[in-house]
Amino acid sequence: MHAGLTGGSLARYRGAWRLDTALPARGARGVGMAEHQITRRSALALGAAAWAGQAGIARGATAQAAAPADVLILGAGIAGLHAARMLQGAGINVTVLEASPRVGGRCWTGVNVPGRPEFGAAEIGSGYGRVRANAAELGVPLDVRASGGPSMLGGNQVAMSVYGQPAVNRAWSSSPLNRLPPNEQALLPLQLSGRYLVAGMPLSDLSDWLKPEFAALDRMSLREYFKSKGASDEALRLLNVNVSARNLDEANALDTLRKLNYYLWEAKAGPSAKVRGGTSALTDAMAASLQRPVQLRRAVSGIEIGRQGVVVRCADGSQHRARACISTIPMSVFKSVRVEGVGGVQVPARQRQAWRALRYGQLVQVFLEADAPFWEQDGMAPELWSDGAIERVLNTGSTGGKHHFVSFINGEAAERFRGMSDAAIGNFVVAELARIRPSTAGLVRATHVHDWMAQPFNRGHIACYAPGDIGRYEALLSQPIGALYFAGEHCGKAHAGLESACEAAENAVLRLTEALA
Repeated sequence: MHAGLTGGSLARYRGAWRLDTALPARGARGVGMAEHQITRRSALALGAAAWAGQAGIARGATAQAAAPADVLILGAGIAGLHAARMLQGAGINVTVLEASPRVGGRCWTGVNVPGRPEFGAAEIGSGYGRVRANAAELGVPLDVRASGGPSMLGGNQVAMSVYGQPAVNRAWSSSPLNRLPPNEQALLPLQLSGRYLVAGMPLSDLSDWLKPEFAALDRMSLREYFKSKGASDEALRLLNVNVSARNLDEANALDTLRKLNYYLWEAKAGPSAKVRGGTSALTDAMAASLQRPVQLRRAVSGIEIGRQGVVVRCADGSQHRARACISTIPMSVFKSVRVEGVGGVQVPARQRQAWRALRYGQLVQVFLEADAPFWEQDGMAPELWSDGAIERVLNTGSTGGKHHFVSFINGEAAERFRGMSDAAIGNFVVAELARIRPSTAGLVRATHVHDWMAQPFNRGHIACYAPGDIGRYEALLSQPIGALYFAGEHCGKAHAGLESACEAAENAVLRLTEALA
């Protein structure tokens, strides 16, 4: 058993994870934060009963099946690893199955890419209590981010290219290509988002998005919400570039507002941090702390759910059985898994609809390296915003005399790259950047392409809802079926990002142990 997560110390660490109560929130504690802990009684009951009553186990548990565990966890992202560490700390035998050849899920540091960029999660907010507790427990250092530095397009300095024209060293407010009406003309695109989302934010508590009085926002697209706040047609055209869903029409206004509300809460809590050495260093340490090594390359193809156990089948032919199972597989992938109930367990049709309905952001990232500070040549800011094919070029820092950037292309704009090789995508982005910002010509090269839609075990970036789908499906995403439980960032109730994944993992663990006590 890991020394820091013994059954007797779980309560102490759950207290550390509950930073909601100590931070300067926007008036709320998080929801979905269970008020109890894994008790010794429930842990012992789970362990003792793990293989009692074999009649309740799903059919197909043959002699060729893998050695049983008390609990199977599907997916070795931060949600699965957090759940595994909690269960292990309570004395429960856990086996983690991971489809890919690596652990971490969307915690993915490009250790072999110049600048060691993050392909996924990059920052650890002050309110990420569970994430920070894991880092502290494992001795993984976090470095507080200094104020200032790259704007990541959040400030007022950025080169602008619109309508296919090259960027010029001229204030956006006076550019002849700025077709915004007078009341919006001084605002950059992300500042437009701030005007229409932050100003007049209707949510206060982190739980507001789940309350009936905000259901009307669930039924609105983000385009409809912006229009209701007075956004012009030209503003809507520019705002469509920044949306994390496919477009403004497919983005759920309430989903967008609830995530922003959380990040505003985070901003008040204090400065964010980064994992020293990259976010993968944290998930690698979490995986290394498990008594049973994560089983890699175990892509789940089928799950049979009984009332007192599960059988999980993998594409490599292996079978794994346990008293209970927690799936943290993204719904973009899980919806293709064959899931069957046995022994009287039924998989509700509406729950299957929820799995299929959840959307995931389309994101292509092209990482770039510049040999010289080209922005000093053209006199503009290092970063670029465009309404064209390469959208945003973000400054990620400098090392060894080289300057690192990423072209961040999401939504509909990412679809043009389907079927293209990484080399072709990289060449296209470099050529387009040189066209709309000539000072980069001959100085910039592509070092890596990461398309989240092309990752077979992710098939997208961050989970998001279509208009109306929060009310229809949100509660069903984390609803257990027999001995199968669900976690992952798509199941979080209060937080966003990594902390949402850990929050959902904790809730699944508590549900599981209570049910089997």
